[in-house]
Amino acid sequence: MTAILLGTFAAVNPFYQPDISPFIGYAAWLADMALAIVCFVYPPLARPGVLLCGLFLAVPCFLDAGPLFRGLLMCLALLPLLVAAMPLLAPSITDFRPRLYFLMSWFGMRELKRRPRSFHAAALLQSVAGTLAFAAMVAAVQAIPASGLWLGLRWLAGGLMIFAFAEAATGFHNFLTALLGLTVPGLLNSPVLSRSIGEFWTERWNPTASVFVRKACYEPLARHGRVRALFAAFIVSGIWHLLLAYAVLGRWGMSVVWGAFFFVQPLLILLERRMKVRRWRPAAARGWTLAALAVTCPLIVEPMLQIIARILGAAGPVPWTATMVVLVVVVTVFPVAVSLMASSPSIRS
Repeated sequence: MTAILLGTFAAVNPFYQPDISPFIGYAAWLADMALAIVCFVYPPLARPGVLLCGLFLAVPCFLDAGPLFRGLLMCLALLPLLVAAMPLLAPSITDFRPRLYFLMSWFGMRELKRRPRSFHAAALLQSVAGTLAFAAMVAAVQAIPASGLWLGLRWLAGGLMIFAFAEAATGFHNFLTALLGLTVPGLLNSPVLSRSIGEFWTERWNPTASVFVRKACYEPLARHGRVRALFAAFIVSGIWHLLLAYAVLGRWGMSVVWGAFFFVQPLLILLERRMKVRRWRPAAARGWTLAALAVTCPLIVEPMLQIIARILGAAGPVPWTATMVVLVVVVTVFPVAVSLMASSPSIRS
């Protein structure tokens, strides 16, 4: 948490000038990754290394480059931070491959193992349907005016576009892992089926990041109060997304709006705990979750649409969908490939 706050303070300094060249930014990331690997191999350097990796989060905000490169570098900046933090999150694991296995198994919360290979036709169909739905929602977003009473429909289409992306990614992950005969945790797991906001964040939407934030932020602070730790975890997540939006848009106003989406999530989680939503019937619980997300979705949908438009310009639904497909492949293949690299006894045939 301290590392991310350090990067934020560096990014908002009053002497901001976006004059770092793409070459310097790329070289800085390589140096940052090299430092993280050293911390991974030599744990005594992990604490100062994590702080330096957190400071690097400010670099994309100073980059004199296009929005795509700035946003990509901000996303990549999380990888060295995660690698450098591994010795602190798993101090009892000393060897490289067991640490890698620990990371890819969601810090030991899931199992990586072999299974019989199969052709998962339903998962493939889910991925194709999600892709087609994504293209349809992109066409709707581009056809709806971004002003006045039309904004509600624009945000609805944008929210459905996000869910369509998640379904495409879920289906492709299940199809690929079945084809390879692997059991590997995915980055998305049909968020539209969430029966609570808590389930949405811990099990459905990027649970890997949720586990990392829980280990690095929530659990150390929980001894001072679980509610405080809950707010702190979402504030840290919101700050990173705020920096990502600023790196792409170059405007603090819309970036703060995106961060605010994460700042209000603890309130929804506390409210549903009081209402005992987890005891409701599945249909009612899903209805509550979708309604709560719909109320707060303008905080994330509008910044996201502006970020995509900034990157892709006036491109139509086809370039947007092609970009989504590439992103789905990357976020699926990379974790699977790294899981194979872990070469743990349970993953070897």
